[in-house]
Amino acid sequence: MPQKIQLEQISLAADRPLVSDVSFTLRRGQVLALLGSSGCGKSLTCAAALGLLPPGVRQTAGRVLLDGIPVHGEQLRGATIATIMQNPRSAFNPLQTMAAHARETCRAAGRETNDAVLLAAMEEVGLDNPRALLKRYPFEMSGGMLQRMMVALALLSRAPFIIRRRADDRSRCHRPGAHPRPAGGYCRQARSGTAAGDA
Repeated sequence: MPQKIQLEQISLAADRPLVSDVSFTLRRGQVLALLGSSGCGKSLTCAAALGLLPPGVRQTAGRVLLDGIPVHGEQLRGATIATIMQNPRSAFNPLQTMAAHARETCRAAGRETNDAVLLAAMEEVGLDNPRALLKRYPFEMSGGMLQRMMVALALLSRAPFIIRRRADDRSRCHRPGAHPRPAGGYCRQARSGTAAGDA
């Protein structure tokens, strides 16, 4: 299983320079936060690691390495890097139930898709009554519930690395009397490396 991802001297530009000479190493089991003021390029740096730069933005220098071997970001998405997006509603297909999303994630990762596996992941992130939630569509879930569902899907994928688009987000959906737990805690438990950038 891959042990580290490196970004070496990444520079991004559109009609002007956006990110200049960013380098870091994320090791499996480590939590790494990208900090900076709004608009400084944290989200773009994460997008570059995934090969998901928005239209008009290009990588002008640098490379991404997996265990020392140069790779393209699109090669890492899914099996190697799971993503927890900043806007949970944009991450779900409105025509699919939570069960369909979970089973699709498991199939893509080559994992079994029985209900026990799905329910265990949902309970782990603090979603109450997960069996009923599996039947719901995204519009029937609160934003906090969808954020926790994204964390559950990332855990289901068993990807060795996770990119989370907000470093300090603690989902609003949690059990009464329980303290909300940031995604990094789940990722450490799963021994995934986590890079988090607050967009």
